[in-house]
Amino acid sequence: MADNERKPALQHVPAILTGTAALIAALTGVYVNLHDTRGASAPKAEARPAAPIASATANTAPVPLRVQVERIAVEHDGRLGTTDWRFTVAADGEPLFAFAQDALDDSGGRNVVVPKDAQGLLRLAPGKRVHLTVQGWRGGLFGFGAKPIASGEGTLAAAGALAPIRVQAAQPEDGAFVFHLSAEPVRGQ
Repeated sequence: MADNERKPALQHVPAILTGTAALIAALTGVYVNLHDTRGASAPKAEARPAAPIASATANTAPVPLRVQVERIAVEHDGRLGTTDWRFTVAADGEPLFAFAQDALDDSGGRNVVVPKDAQGLLRLAPGKRVHLTVQGWRGGLFGFGAKPIASGEGTLAAAGALAPIRVQAAQPEDGAFVFHLSAEPVRGQ
């Protein structure tokens, strides 16, 4: 082919788009792997029970804490492909917060999610423990059922990282997750 018989530039667009998509997928994989690597050392610190909040004075006023879902490790999302879930977090039986997490995926490299707006305010009296309950409903074609599909429990004793809470259905393949939560003091409350 001679120089004057060159193909139009428009014929190169599919190859350029394919290469760009491959580059984005590779960079996403690297990011997820690096993100998972940093998070792998965190559960060791989270597995220790948090020390009670010490006070120089005998203060019995409740301490405001922001309880937050840091990340969710998806072991089984309950269906082929991705699945939408809704979760609630309750403290001593009282609703603390609820959030939606769409498109959960249990395939490797995509099974750790960081929820947005998954937090609530809790007032904890010094030395008191709070029983946390996490419940989940799987979305579907007909919406969400009345009864939760998956549930799990844990205990909050003070500010800091909490031990991971395993949230799963009666049959783990119907939904199984590990919730990593934290409780941080709120200033000025």
